[in-house]
Amino acid sequence: MSRGKGSFDLPAKRRKEIVLHGRLVGAMDSDDRDRWLIAWHWHNPKAIDPIWSLMEAAKRMGGSITEAEASAITEEASITRKHLKADNLAKFLGVTFKERQQLGPRPTIGSIDVKKRAREELRKRHNRIAHERRRRGLGMRPQSESLSATQPWRELGMSRATWYRQNKAGKRRETTLSASIFLSNEDRTVSPEREVEFKRGFASKKARGLPSSQTATTMVADVPISRVPHCCFGLRPMPMARAA
Repeated sequence: MSRGKGSFDLPAKRRKEIVLHGRLVGAMDSDDRDRWLIAWHWHNPKAIDPIWSLMEAAKRMGGSITEAEASAITEEASITRKHLKADNLAKFLGVTFKERQQLGPRPTIGSIDVKKRAREELRKRHNRIAHERRRRGLGMRPQSESLSATQPWRELGMSRATWYRQNKAGKRRETTLSASIFLSNEDRTVSPEREVEFKRGFASKKARGLPSSQTATTMVADVPISRVPHCCFGLRPMPMARAA
């Protein structure tokens, strides 16, 4: 399998999981330590020096073997039927589901007490629970609590359209009091004096002591036409006639 960027190397991951499980169960201190070394050797087919590689694997499992022992294990691995499928390898090593969960995310080795189909169902259930938790974190209600599921209009003996119309009207009638929001620490509420001035700005001209439009028109009409500048009519001033 290619080891380019983004590729998945199954043998490498399997070797890592075999080492982790060997250390977890203390395989190097048992009489069956050769099983983990044989399984590790099965997943190391491209090794340049398989004897040295197997000796290093034994060290990572918490033990040590000689070069002669490593050579004998590689020969035994070559004549032993390979167990490369997930559940078959788990049976060969005795991996339980609890131990499998400690091998890291998405382990490639199966388990002897929980089969593949059951593991898939558990994985789907775990993903579903995680998805529901994310939805609750975003404030979304479960489907069982939705209006389509509860149908509160049935308990009131009304149609769905009537219930929505009444609730919509009720929401429009609702008023709430909110605290003042300031954009900076220097902002303050409006003082009574400033509020009076603010209201005066929107009062009528009569209330503010200003002449109304009719009064202003009358005042302009009272001004003699001779006193009104020519520019107000868009005309140029006519030159004065010279006396004869």
